[in-house]
Amino acid sequence: MRVITVEEHFHHPDAVTRVLELTGPGAIVPDQGFGKFLQGFMPDQDSAERLGGNRLAHMDRAGIDIQVVSHGGNSPSSLDHPAAVELCRKVNDALAQQIAENPTRFRGFATLPLHDPAAAADELKRCVNELGFVGTLVMGTCGGLFLDHPRFDPVLTAAEDVDLPIYVHPGMPPNPVSTTYYAGNWPAAAHFLFAGPAFGWHAEAGIHIVRLILSGALDRHPGLKLLSGHWGELVGGWLDRLDETFAWGVELERPVSEYYREHVWATPSGMYNHNQLNYMLNEIGAERIIHSEDFPYLVRDDVAAFLTEAALTEEQRNAIAHGNAERLMRI
Repeated sequence: MRVITVEEHFHHPDAVTRVLELTGPGAIVPDQGFGKFLQGFMPDQDSAERLGGNRLAHMDRAGIDIQVVSHGGNSPSSLDHPAAVELCRKVNDALAQQIAENPTRFRGFATLPLHDPAAAADELKRCVNELGFVGTLVMGTCGGLFLDHPRFDPVLTAAEDVDLPIYVHPGMPPNPVSTTYYAGNWPAAAHFLFAGPAFGWHAEAGIHIVRLILSGALDRHPGLKLLSGHWGELVGGWLDRLDETFAWGVELERPVSEYYREHVWATPSGMYNHNQLNYMLNEIGAERIIHSEDFPYLVRDDVAAFLTEAALTEEQRNAIAHGNAERLMRI
């Protein structure tokens, strides 16, 4: 069984350093144990920065044939500063160079400077047409705005033009949201996790998908294809409720669930729970699920085994493992 995973990340160290310099302090107020927590939370440098080495060895052990790689945390994609244009180009060129060293094992998602939507549209086309990338990954908001804002229309148009997906990835909530919703009488590490991978950024990424539906963006861009991790970032399990409640006062051309099932592909992002897999099979079908691990933040030895052990038909198993990714991303 061929296995392709599509939410796999790398770090460009120079870009990360510059993004941190330009964004300033976040909402988390460090306490005595926070530094030690971060040291344990972050992946090892080799796995994060190189596509060979530890990453390739892990892929062989876990049964992964191809990773689709995108920039991870502190991405210049969401940097609201003119420097984002040059930084994103640098990230994309570096990723393409590393892919060229192992061209049968890796593909790339473009990192786009959302600060300048016209430049972002041009960069997506360059990455696809010149570097061979297979879509883009957007990490959260830029300047407090989601992709449904009219200023980002050139990016959505470009994604339609190249006919490749946008991976709507979580980002840390803006500082006021983080402080109001997720800070409390608990350690800084709990604030970070609550706002981020435990809950907050999943809610934010789900909101991103719903906003694209409610705004009419998917009517204006009927060819838009979206990827949503972590089993659909809460929204995948909420479709009936969204249909029922929005029908009370929102006029859409189609029910929310219909937009979702026609425009969104969900991935597990390393959340290898068979109950969640079975639920999403019933909600959106095997043809809308694509495998992922979330490397190097999650390192799972059962990437292939999760599918071989699942109660799937061979047709479903092959679709989720590789077939859907091959068709959607022309791999």
